[in-house]
Amino acid sequence: MTSARRSAHQRKVAIASADADAGMPAVPSEDEIEEARSPLYISLLGSALSRGAFTADACSEENIPVQNNPRPLRRLMGDKAEYWVNGSGDLLHMKFVARLDFHGQYSRLGPYFNLFDSGIDVASLKKTRAQYELHFLAPEDEDSGDYPQEALEMSCRVLDTLSALTTDIEDTRNAGIPEAEHPAMSGFVRAYTRDSKDCFVLVVQSEPLFKDLPKEGSAIPRISRKDIGKSGVLLSPKFLRICDLHDPDNRYSGLGSLKEAKVECPEVRDDKGLLIHPREYGIKLARARFVEVEVYLKLWNISKSDKDEATARERYGSRNYQLILRRMQLLPSMEYMMLQMLAKGKRKASEDLGSPSPVKRPSAVPNEDKEMEDL
Repeated sequence: MTSARRSAHQRKVAIASADADAGMPAVPSEDEIEEARSPLYISLLGSALSRGAFTADACSEENIPVQNNPRPLRRLMGDKAEYWVNGSGDLLHMKFVARLDFHGQYSRLGPYFNLFDSGIDVASLKKTRAQYELHFLAPEDEDSGDYPQEALEMSCRVLDTLSALTTDIEDTRNAGIPEAEHPAMSGFVRAYTRDSKDCFVLVVQSEPLFKDLPKEGSAIPRISRKDIGKSGVLLSPKFLRICDLHDPDNRYSGLGSLKEAKVECPEVRDDKGLLIHPREYGIKLARARFVEVEVYLKLWNISKSDKDEATARERYGSRNYQLILRRMQLLPSMEYMMLQMLAKGKRKASEDLGSPSPVKRPSAVPNEDKEMEDL
C-alpha cells in the first residue's frame, strides 16, 4: 500500500473508530463494500451493464419501431411466422437476467422435453423443443439482497415491454371484431398460481432439437465388400444422437434408425462457459437458479377453421407469441467474475500510479564497480 493510500485508509479507520466510540455503526470502506458483494451480485450487475443488455434505450421506439412490426421474414427464417425487428431492420434480440425454474409448470427439460406422452413418430420429433420457464427478478425474492438495482430495473423493463408489444398487436388486430370472436391468444407472459402466489413467467423455447431426421434405414453406413478395411477409421457417429439421450421409459428405443438422428445442442453454457448438452439438463440445470438469456420474438397466426367439428379456439383462430432461445448463460458466471477482478486490478494500478511515491536515491557505487567504470 502506497503512503497516499495508507493515509486515506488510516483516515477511514479513524472516522470509523470515532463513529464506533460515539455509538454509531462503523461506515465500511469502498474496498470492504466491494469485497462483500456476492458472485451473484457481481454477475447480475455485469450482465445488466454488458453490451447488448436490454437497457432503457433498447426498449425505445427508435430500437423497436411500431410501424410494420412484427413482419414476416420468410427468406431469413424459412417459415410463415412474423418476427420483431430493430430500428435497422435486423432481427430483434432481447438480453436480460432471470430466475430459471427447472420444476415449473411450463418447464420441459426432462428426458422427453415437450413430447406428448403418446407414441413418438417423425412428425412429433420435428417439433421437439426444450422449454425453459423463467421468472422475473423481484424485490420480495429470497435472494433479492444480491440483486443490484440495475438488474431489478431491467427485469421490470422486460415485463413491461413484452406486455406492451402484446397489447399493441391485440388492440390493433382485434379492432372492430366482437369480443366473443377474438382469436385465442397465448402471450409472451404467462401466469399461474403456486403456493397461493401469482407467478408471472416467461416460456422460452429452443430451436427444434432433432434436425435432418433420416428416412427409415438411411442412417446405416453403406460400404461395399471391396472397400472393407480401407477407411482407416471407425464408422461411428460424430455427434450425440437420440440413442445417446436418457431414456428411462424406453420411449426412444422403438424408433429404429431414427435413433441415429443428430441432437442439436442449444447454446446453453454453465458457469465456466462450457456447453451443456440436453442430456445433462437433469443434472446441471436442475441445480441452476439464475441465468442470462438472449431471445428473439416470434408470432404465429393460426387461421380460422370452418370445419363443423372445429373447437372454439380453431373456429376463431389464434395468435401464439413465442420467445425463442438464442443463448443462455448460467449465473454466477466465471466470465463476469474475471472481468470484475480485471477492472479492480486496473483501478488499483491507476491509483498507485497517481499516488506520490518516495524517490529512490542511487546507492553509492561499490569500489569494484567503480574500478570497472574507470577502466
